Amino acid sequence: MTQLASASLLGITQPRVALVDDRQDALTRACDILGDLPISVEPMLLREPRSLDSVLDEILGRGCTALISDHRLRHHAQVGFDGAELVYRANERKLPAVLYSAHVEDDETTSIREWRYRIPRVVRKGPHSVDAIPEALQAAAAEAEGHRALERRGFLTPIRIIDMHSDGYPTIDVTVTAWKPDTPITIPLTRLPVEYRSKSRLLIGKVFLGKVNFYAEDEAELFFHDLVLAPDVPADWNTE
Repeated sequence: MTQLASASLLGITQPRVALVDDRQDALTRACDILGDLPISVEPMLLREPRSLDSVLDEILGRGCTALISDHRLRHHAQVGFDGAELVYRANERKLPAVLYSAHVEDDETTSIREWRYRIPRVVRKGPHSVDAIPEALQAAAAEAEGHRALERRGFLTPIRIIDMHSDGYPTIDVTVTAWKPDTPITIPLTRLPVEYRSKSRLLIGKVFLGKVNFYAEDEAELFFHDLVLAPDVPADWNTE
């Protein structure tokens, strides 16, 4: 049993937490893993066509006070969203939510980073995840109340595009001046304003401005929010 197993989570002695997955075996395994936590798990198997709002409405209708969701929900469920978007929308509605995935390394720069701005924590599935879930839920609850830790705050910073990739999930490589300016970071192409997404390699070298949580220690935790094209520097700038 974890060290926090006797402590209350989310300010509730026995919070009711929705656990969403699209595979019954994975859902059963996750319920077993989380069984030692001081939470009441409400398993939800997604197999039928559902809208994102209908899933959130059902979670709230069941009296759940938090959400833990698998990421890859499209593989067995007939839904048009991933777990990352479900978690994003839940946190947007002030329902503390955590992403719980076995494919973090595969998806963190694409379909997870797309929604990372409102995903306080991403927890890797496995036996050791039970130790990370309590802190993750507490972090999500704090953000729901408007309290973001420094490493989760976005600050306006220049973002330079250095490469583009169109195969598979379209992505771009960028550098962030205020984080590690020499380290390429991969982000989804869809982080750019829609009018620039078809510009392809013409954007290489362009600078955008956006909110980035550059106090994050790990690259996987970075989000990119509200990007806009930076104005061109005047030709006579900084000249005598």
